[in-house]
Amino acid sequence: MKHFLAAAALVALLLFLITRNVSSDPYVYDEADYMYAASLGYFANWTDTPTLPLPDFLRIGLSRGRQTGGRQELSEFIRQSKDIVFYRHWHGPFYHYFLIPVSQLGLNEQGVRTALLAIPVMTLLAIYFGCLWLMPGTLGLLTAFLASVLFLSSFTVFRSTELAPHQLFALCYLCCLIFLAKTVATGRRSDWYGAVIMAALAFCTLEVAFVAILTLMICGYIERERLQMDWRFAARSVMLFIATVLIVWPAAVFKLTFVKSYIFMAYLALARKGSWGNTGFFGTWGNRILSSPLEWAVVAFALILYLRRPSQKDHRLVYPVLIFAILMLAATGRVLSDSARYSLPFMPALDLFAAITLAPALSLIRRPATLAIAGLLVVAAVLEAFNRPYRSDPHPSAVLQHIRQANLTDKALLVPQSDLPMIHYYFPATRLRGYYTQQPVAADLEGFAPDAILYP
Repeated sequence: MKHFLAAAALVALLLFLITRNVSSDPYVYDEADYMYAASLGYFANWTDTPTLPLPDFLRIGLSRGRQTGGRQELSEFIRQSKDIVFYRHWHGPFYHYFLIPVSQLGLNEQGVRTALLAIPVMTLLAIYFGCLWLMPGTLGLLTAFLASVLFLSSFTVFRSTELAPHQLFALCYLCCLIFLAKTVATGRRSDWYGAVIMAALAFCTLEVAFVAILTLMICGYIERERLQMDWRFAARSVMLFIATVLIVWPAAVFKLTFVKSYIFMAYLALARKGSWGNTGFFGTWGNRILSSPLEWAVVAFALILYLRRPSQKDHRLVYPVLIFAILMLAATGRVLSDSARYSLPFMPALDLFAAITLAPALSLIRRPATLAIAGLLVVAAVLEAFNRPYRSDPHPSAVLQHIRQANLTDKALLVPQSDLPMIHYYFPATRLRGYYTQQPVAADLEGFAPDAILYP
């Protein structure tokens, strides 16, 4: 009973921090496209219908991507084809299985965003009860409490309230890591299979799930003797992964949709400059650290302690988490943005690593030391939330209001590319072309006669 009361208190604290950042603004860019994909329903997302076949995707991308203005033409072509994978921004459909029912409840924008906070709540509960399961007794309780407080007080978590699959991805990979740590502790194959299933669900959510798969392979090799690894066991693991993917996202296998996703994300990371923003390396990391300085200090202290005492018994449990975090930091190194959600692929893993590493040391001191650290983390998060409250952006509402007042809801419009997804979602009868420059140029009007031009 005490654990349920503790978990309820932690959830209440998370909701206190996170609901302050829920926007009531219209859906913009990513959110608008995600909502449009959700409006197409379960079957369309499950089967990726409609979507360009992989050969056509490669042919069109290579030919039009090389032309002058090809980026604009390619975007316009794919939107007109109603490619559902494009509208999911090349992510898997697992997040949309949560978004679809919520989007059909008749809630406003703030209501939909608030309802999807159930995902970080589930993540918090998974962390708390997962740590209790991972390490029994007082040590497990200490780890569960510290990991939960690190998670709920993280700027990365309580600022990520927009519609996006990153919170769900965090839930999937954290469950995978907890199962993997339990495998290290027990050597049980059942725990390993649990990690495989959660890695498959992460694969059906975000492309960077390949890090979870790589972590599984590394840990499987390290633990091969305890797991009695042989070709049959490896084959069963692969088949379980594929079976899970077939249930959740069959198009990934039958239409090779995941290949398109990885190709496009590689293109964004390697070929297109500023795909996630123009903040820069030092600006991105400066903002991340200054937004949660105490959280980063705890992680840094845990890393120092781990490196100084690598042979400590409890540290063995945490090496899968550390491997994942390091690989994820490397995989997302090109994602330079001050948006909090882009830290979700690695920050909760670092928090879990810190909690598992520090808990044994804190248990040797006194319980008030843990309470003091947790209290400081919560106070720092509350101060951050109140000192930098979420500020509404008047621009999206102003754009939509102007279109309504000017009777442009069914007209041909030349609009800034950043506004195009929002306008398409709210006014599907419009015919749209986007431009990427500060002002439209002559090339933007070739073959397109707009009834009106909207300016930034």
